[in-house]
Amino acid sequence: MKNRKYPISLFIFGFLMNVVFRFWVLFVLGIVFSIVGIFVKSFVNIGLAILLLDVALSFVEQMRLRQTFLEESDDSDFEAFKDMMSKDGNWMENVRGFLNDKISNPDNEFKPDNENEENDEDEEDDE
Repeated sequence: MKNRKYPISLFIFGFLMNVVFRFWVLFVLGIVFSIVGIFVKSFVNIGLAILLLDVALSFVEQMRLRQTFLEESDDSDFEAFKDMMSKDGNWMENVRGFLNDKISNPDNEFKPDNENEENDEDEEDDE
């Protein structure tokens, strides 16, 4: 088993994305109840409880993603991605370089479907 580290900046970024976007209903409800709580004091507690639930669920989800990242996988592409993410340096630059290599490598299994070329050929035949 390889010794991988999950980047803390990736953990924090994922956690914040979970709070705001993944559990967006809880986030919006918590904010609305907190704003209404300015006028009705009992709503402050409800709003804070909802926001606390949002934070707890987001933390648990991010810990689950971290565990998946650290476990071994049978997928060789995912293993390469995880190795690249845990390399020293800026993980965002590593991702950018990894994706550029995957796309530009002609031996790569990943080949995007380019429907425009087929459509262009069909249009030329019509003329």
